[in-house]
Amino acid sequence: MSTECYRDPREALVRQKFFDVRPRPLQRWMWQQGLPGSAERVFWLHWQAGLQGRDWCSAIPLKTVARECALDISTVTRAYQLLSSLGLIRRQDPGRDPSRPFQQAVAITEVRLPRELIQQLDCFPNREQRRAPHLPEPAITAASQPASAEPQSSAPTANPFAAMGTLERRGMIGELTGSMSAGEKARWYEATRMSLTHMQFDPDTKLRAEQRAQVLQILSLMKPRTAAGPPPSAATARAEPSGPGRLSALELARLRRELQCLLHSTDIDESFRQVVWSVEEGALRRFTTLHAVRIALKKIREGQWTRPNRMPPQWSRALNQPGRVCRPTVTEHCTAA
Repeated sequence: MSTECYRDPREALVRQKFFDVRPRPLQRWMWQQGLPGSAERVFWLHWQAGLQGRDWCSAIPLKTVARECALDISTVTRAYQLLSSLGLIRRQDPGRDPSRPFQQAVAITEVRLPRELIQQLDCFPNREQRRAPHLPEPAITAASQPASAEPQSSAPTANPFAAMGTLERRGMIGELTGSMSAGEKARWYEATRMSLTHMQFDPDTKLRAEQRAQVLQILSLMKPRTAAGPPPSAATARAEPSGPGRLSALELARLRRELQCLLHSTDIDESFRQVVWSVEEGALRRFTTLHAVRIALKKIREGQWTRPNRMPPQWSRALNQPGRVCRPTVTEHCTAA
């Protein structure tokens, strides 16, 4: 699991969550037809399932479609009728379920493209094909080959990803990993996770010589790790502080808003100062700012938060200058008129 922390939830959404594949020409054509939103939800659900199955067909129960699309069953039925009339789907009724003769089997839905859209596909611009840089083929050591290995000349020399789409790359990698043993799969996943350029094969491996060469070539195309040594453990990372982190104005505003939801109005200012000092100057400075704020909020929520021991009595920080610490000032009164 990745250890990166993204302060902006939009970054986390973009980098970590799944996306739906929606071709723009098809989506624009559906908008031009005035297709209702409920029918679009049903269509894109079957489109995604058909794309994952690589046969553009899916068998999803009617109740499941209604639950996934947040629609009523009657609305899903009307959406099927509308999509069929526009030529976007074709449903095949398989009749009764052989295992349950008193129930109807799940219909098979195939997503299709209308004829007029197919005639206009050449008018739409194509995406730029990004080709990976060509790298020389890595040499396969004798220790990584079984005794009955074929000659090295049978290994491919071109980049296997050069002229492949996303589905073709996934299919090729799935075929390679499907022929690996359990130990080889573990070493493959470890090599991809650590960005290693080589891996060891079993003496009795089921992979052919060209498949082993493809595996090593795929690993060689991965970006190597910049660090010279292995990544530090969690205990080592926490034992060595990375320096005081400074909360931005947006992070300070979010922290105050969270405290307003947890505390009374009379305790917010003091708790706010304590948390900021602990994150920037105190014991929580060894964590990232986002992680440190979450730790402090959790302790406050559970009633375990106490004032930091080494915190100055009147400590405060200016919001416009994150690195400057404001000290209490003495107010001078004017006695001369």
